[in-house]
Amino acid sequence: MLAHMNADVSIRLARDDELDAVAALLVDAYAEYAARMSPDAWASFAQDIGNVRGRMIEADVVVAERDGLFVGSVTLFTRHRGVQGGTVGVRLLAVHPDARGTGVGRALMEYAIEHARRERQNRVVLSTTQEMESARDLYEKLGFHREPALDHEPAPGVRFEGYALDLD
Repeated sequence: MLAHMNADVSIRLARDDELDAVAALLVDAYAEYAARMSPDAWASFAQDIGNVRGRMIEADVVVAERDGLFVGSVTLFTRHRGVQGGTVGVRLLAVHPDARGTGVGRALMEYAIEHARRERQNRVVLSTTQEMESARDLYEKLGFHREPALDHEPAPGVRFEGYALDLD
């Protein structure tokens, strides 16, 4: 698949030899939430989000690269058992703290939407938390709407809210 260029950011599929760097990026990007979790919960979450190789069985891991450095990532599920037919699931949109506010998150989400259209899917879904306010703002600006049917609570006190974008 060809890389997608957005200003000074290149968006493309991650290669196998890059997965450790992608895992480190994800943990760095989500580290701000560690203080809101118990140490055990953070350790479990960090291990889950760092398991990039495990997700590649069912998903595409996409990276954003600027000046030879990874500045963002997103995981796209079309083959995952929990994703309904005609749907692309988005998980773990991550932007390195130093690259926030520079359009990396938007570029990754635009890539995800274009990917869904290329794959002839009619919907993009994701879930996020109340704490991820800037991500929710981005999703809404891109046309996503709240989809309460996708809400879930993977652990006590951890509530995810679903969002969907219907593609025409």
